[in-house]
Amino acid sequence: MSQHTAGAVVGAARLNGFHYKVLALCSLLMVVDGYDMVSYGTVIAHLMDEWHMDPVTAGTLGSVALVGMLVGGLFVSPLADRHGRRPLMISCVTIASIASFGCAFATGPEQLGVLRFVVGVSLGALVPNFNALAGEIAPRRAKALFVTLVSSFYSVGGIGAAVFAIHIEPLWTWRGVFYVAGLPLLLVPLLLRHLPESPDYLAARGDRERLLVVLRRIAPEREDLDEVVLEERPQQARARLRQLFAGGNALNNVLIWVFFAMCMLLSYGLNTWLPKLMQTAGYPLGSALWNLVVLNLGGMVGAIVGGWLADQWTYRGTLVLYFVLASASLIGLSFNPNSVVLNALLFVAGAATVGVLAIIHAFAVEYYPAEVRSTGVGWAAGIGRIGAIGGPTLGGALLALELPFQQNFIAVAVPGVIGAIAVAIVAKKKFQVPEPAPAQ
Repeated sequence: MSQHTAGAVVGAARLNGFHYKVLALCSLLMVVDGYDMVSYGTVIAHLMDEWHMDPVTAGTLGSVALVGMLVGGLFVSPLADRHGRRPLMISCVTIASIASFGCAFATGPEQLGVLRFVVGVSLGALVPNFNALAGEIAPRRAKALFVTLVSSFYSVGGIGAAVFAIHIEPLWTWRGVFYVAGLPLLLVPLLLRHLPESPDYLAARGDRERLLVVLRRIAPEREDLDEVVLEERPQQARARLRQLFAGGNALNNVLIWVFFAMCMLLSYGLNTWLPKLMQTAGYPLGSALWNLVVLNLGGMVGAIVGGWLADQWTYRGTLVLYFVLASASLIGLSFNPNSVVLNALLFVAGAATVGVLAIIHAFAVEYYPAEVRSTGVGWAAGIGRIGAIGGPTLGGALLALELPFQQNFIAVAVPGVIGAIAVAIVAKKKFQVPEPAPAQ
C-alpha cells in the first residue's frame, strides 16, 4: 500500500460520529464566547444607572475584556503550538467560566473590569484554538463549512445573552446574566472525556501513537493507517512571530490583520452599543434588546451561508461581498426605517458583521499551515482585537458626542469599506513556509 500523510487521511475521510461530536464540542465553546462577549452589552444600561457611569467610561469598561482577548490571542494562544490545543482549551474554558461567574458579585467598575479582563485573556486564547481544531479534523471538502459552522454559534451565545437578559434581569437584576455565565464549567468533564488533540499538532510533534488513535476515529474505514508517514517539524512547531513575515508573507499578514480588526470593530461595537443606540433613538429597552437578538440571528445565518459560499466560490470573494453588505445595511439603518425594514436591515447587518467573523477565522485556518497555525490565527485574532477594543470605545465616544442617529450608523459603516479594500488586495498565493531557523 502507498504511504500517506496524516493530512491526506483527514482530508479524504468520510464524515462520521466523531466529526460531529468534535464539531458539537467546539460549537458549545463558541456559544460560551458569544454569551460572555455579548452579556456586557445587555447589562450596560443598568450599570450606567446603578454605578453612575458616563458613556465613555462604560465603553472603556466594555473594551477591557477585549484588551484581555488581545493579550490571550497574542501571548497565550500560541502556547498550543508547543503544548497542544486540548490542555490549553480545557484550562481556558475553566478560568473563563469562573471569572464570568465572579462578575455577578462585582460592586464597582474596577472589580468588574479585572474579572472581564481575565475572561478576555482566556477566551482570546480559546477561540483561535477550537476554530483551528474544527478545521484540522474536517475532511478537505468541508473545512470552511466546519469552521464557519462552529463560528456561527457565537450568535447563539449572543442571542442567549439577550434572551436571558430580557427574562432574568427583572428577577435577579443584571447580576443574573453573569450567574448563567458560570454554567460552562459543566462542559469541563465532557471536554476531558471527549475532546481530542489536534492531528496536525500530533503529526508535527512526531507523536505517532496518539496520532494513530485520533486517525482511527477520524477514518475508521481505513485499514492502512499504520503506514502513515510523519513529517516531523520540531523547529517549526515552535513557531515565532518572525516566521509569519518571512518568505514574502509580510503584506498578506498585515492585510489579514487589518480586515480582522475591521470585522471585530463592527461585530463587538454593535453587540455592545446597539441596545443603547436604539434606546437613544426612542425605542424602549426591551425592544432594543430584541434588536440584538435579530442582529445575532442574522449573524448565525450569515456565518453558515458564508461557509458554504466560501467552499463553493472563494474566501476572497465571499469576504468582499460581506464587508460591502455590512456597510450598505448600516447606512440603511441610518435612515431610521419602519419596523419591518429595520429588522430586515438588522438581520443583514448581523449576517455581514457577526457572520463575517466566522469566515475570517475559516480563512485564517486555511491560510496558515499547521506548524504556524496557532501562532498565525492567534496573532490575526489578537491584532483584530484592537478593532474589537475600538468598537465599544468608539460607540461610547459617539454617544458622548450626542450626534444625530443617522451619523452614528454612517460612522460605524466606514470599517466595512476598509475591510473590503483590505480583502480585495490580499494576494491569492498561499502562505510560504520559510526554512527552519537554525537551533540556538
